[in-house]
Amino acid sequence: MGKFDKYAGLFAGGGSFDIPENYALGLSFKATPTVLLALDYERINYAGVPSIANPSNVMAPLGSSGGPGFGWLDVNVWKLGVQWEAMPGLTLRAGYNRTDNPVQSRDVSFNIIAPGVVTTHFTLGGTYALSPTMDLTVAYMHAQNNSVTGASMFNAQMPAGNETIRMYQDSLGVQVGWRW
Repeated sequence: MGKFDKYAGLFAGGGSFDIPENYALGLSFKATPTVLLALDYERINYAGVPSIANPSNVMAPLGSSGGPGFGWLDVNVWKLGVQWEAMPGLTLRAGYNRTDNPVQSRDVSFNIIAPGVVTTHFTLGGTYALSPTMDLTVAYMHAQNNSVTGASMFNAQMPAGNETIRMYQDSLGVQVGWRW
């Protein structure tokens, strides 16, 4: 990725913000003629990207090569999914995703702008064939509420106490597909 020039004075490395190295391995198998099971493992190595991995409490200027970052740790992600062909033209899906929390309590203040603390996701969805050339897919995702609390980085300037960041998400998607 290129530099975020507008954030050169904020992100470590003069605004450098790269996609972290990651790798994944997945397996799937048909448990029955109508049921497909899938298991994935993914490793995301945030440590290789200073703007993401550098601790926020380092004593260096914002935007410098060794400057503060979000302090994210490398994470392991596990995903389990099931797909069931309930009847001709109707496929139902469900999934579960569990990951480590990359944010440590020492980095709560800096992560107010990127509170990536969610560790558990559930998904449901399905596809229905409206015709031989058109189908409707609906998908729902719920990321459970999670939080991290830590001392405010502003404690040195004023008695700020602790801060808590939390996040949960819900997503609904609808798609119409057609082929000709």
